Amino acid sequence: MAMDLILLLGFLLLLVLLFFVNRGSNLRLPPGPRGYPLLGALPLVGPVPHSGLANLAKRYGPIMYLKMGTCSVVVASTASAARAFLTTFDSQFANRPDNVISAKDITYNGNNMVFSNYTPKYKLFRKLSTLHMLSNKALADWAPVRRAEASHMVRTMLESSTRNEPVVVPEALLCAMVNIIGQVMLSRRVLISPQVPSWASSRLL
Repeated sequence: MAMDLILLLGFLLLLVLLFFVNRGSNLRLPPGPRGYPLLGALPLVGPVPHSGLANLAKRYGPIMYLKMGTCSVVVASTASAARAFLTTFDSQFANRPDNVISAKDITYNGNNMVFSNYTPKYKLFRKLSTLHMLSNKALADWAPVRRAEASHMVRTMLESSTRNEPVVVPEALLCAMVNIIGQVMLSRRVLISPQVPSWASSRLL
């Protein structure tokens, strides 16, 4: 019993020492709350993260440094601060974190545009997607598909209402969106009816 108590006290002392050593580093970090040992700023963020971060931003400014458990996080809380990260200095902050294990498994070790680092391969992916998917010509080419799916959605909702069946608008919109993506990527409709569980549509996306 005494040995367990000694080990517990030693562990807590080690956490406190690590906490103060990290705070005494010479890194030029943005302002932020002191936080707690091991937990960091997690208790300060609270159960509603966006509200807690907004309250912290009122005290520490638009760019904050937080310790979320053992992870170091920099939070941009205004449009101008986010623009600095995503537009002005995007090449410096474009790399993805290496510790997202699930993302590595899903994307074959980051070999897609979402989780790829800022490399020549990523720049090629972005150029191709902008040219063939997001340009005005590409959007105009797929306009008939969007119109057809919108008409199909409205017709399906009308048929359900005439049969006195409930119409779940979010499910119908999700079904139309999945079918638009399916026709763009696979050249075929993926879902026949919006009467499918929402989790199934989400997994297809």
